[in-house]
Amino acid sequence: MKQILILLLFFTFFFSQNFTQIIHVIQTAEFTGDRLTPKADITFQSTPISNITIKLSDANKYQTILGFGGAFTEAAAINFNKLNATLQQQIIEAYYVNLNYRVGRVPINSCDYSASSYSFDDTPDDYSLSQWKLSNGHDLHTVIPMIKAALKATGPNFHLFGSPWSPPWWMKSNGQMNGSNRPGLINDPLIYQSWALYFSKWISAYEAEGIPIWGITIQNEPGFDAPGEACIYSADQEADFLAYYLGPQLKTDYPDVKIMIYDYNKDDVYNYSKTILNRAEAAKYVDGVAFHWYSGPYFENVLKTHEDFPEYFLLASEACVCPGSRGAIWYSGEQYAYDIIGDLNSWAVGWVDWNMLLDMLGGPNHLNASCASPIMIDQNSKTIVYNSEYYYMGQFSKFILPGSVRIDCQIIGSQDIFATSFLTPDGQIVTVVMNLNDVPRFFDLEFNQKFAHVQLPQHSIATFSFLP
Repeated sequence: MKQILILLLFFTFFFSQNFTQIIHVIQTAEFTGDRLTPKADITFQSTPISNITIKLSDANKYQTILGFGGAFTEAAAINFNKLNATLQQQIIEAYYVNLNYRVGRVPINSCDYSASSYSFDDTPDDYSLSQWKLSNGHDLHTVIPMIKAALKATGPNFHLFGSPWSPPWWMKSNGQMNGSNRPGLINDPLIYQSWALYFSKWISAYEAEGIPIWGITIQNEPGFDAPGEACIYSADQEADFLAYYLGPQLKTDYPDVKIMIYDYNKDDVYNYSKTILNRAEAAKYVDGVAFHWYSGPYFENVLKTHEDFPEYFLLASEACVCPGSRGAIWYSGEQYAYDIIGDLNSWAVGWVDWNMLLDMLGGPNHLNASCASPIMIDQNSKTIVYNSEYYYMGQFSKFILPGSVRIDCQIIGSQDIFATSFLTPDGQIVTVVMNLNDVPRFFDLEFNQKFAHVQLPQHSIATFSFLP
């Protein structure tokens, strides 16, 4: 009799869990205290009650998620290193435990968010890079300690990629790291080969520090003559450098390191990528296409890049809100989420933020620029400030884990709410829905002709998860 009762209890629990389909809800909302806050569970019902429906189906599968993350700029590392061990651990846990960050970007040489311009070989005409040295007071003492702290929290399941803003000054046609002529590199095969070797040496140096490199992009923002570090390439010039120098170098030295092209705004992602990917001698070295958000949404360009070149992954590699810290502006987080949803629905495999940690002036950096980051530090009071971007990022990264696969998510009856949905490695369906409106939105979440009734507050975002 006892065994029968145990079996009855087991089957009662099993059927209640699998057929009631409890939906867990996590919400962030303006004008409330909700910040990645668990809300009351909801369940599916037999009939709809709203004229807006978000219809889910796991019949079709799309891209697999690499992950979410941010950039290990020198500015972020400087702020991190000024904190005591307790606050440092809070930052690491905030990103790598609470938000499940699993992708990181690190500049190769200095960038605009470095304390000063630097490279690892400032010896003119040192084509063999015999003077190349990582220990220049920057990466070894600032960036690398922060990366190691992140790796300690994540373990080996971490994807770090490097991006150069500028080669050393002596390789450039304008003779300095800031700004760029067209083209940026001196037109000399010795320079091209030396710059390709530079990538390999950088990967070797980081791996010698116990930091595995998953990938690289060829050039940050190759179309931008920036006031800070820059190097302009046309699409054909980038294709030439990849086909005849960088591709062969990395194929020999680090064949498993992923190579991403472009790494600039979405307005030209399709045309630039098309030029390179239609050249077989360059395309054979390409793994993916990286892109930024600063030109505006242009999701159709990302989608078209996938449709015409489906064998290459797409990665949103940089975004931030500038100027200023903008800590009190809720819309900053909404901007993040709108772009994340649009990119994911256009086949992006991940989304990588820019600086992870800035001070309240939006720095430091050597250009006196001012941007926001999801977490900011008041260095005077040693207070951690969480901006809306942090919570909006978390509504995705905390739940859409690496290995998740996008599924169908159709919004019927509304054009002013936004959503995306995934099947996670542990078999859950995770759906993120955002309401940008000044009033609540009511809708039904539909799956297998069952309907969960939802009220989403004004200016809010929620993540719904259930076992199908």
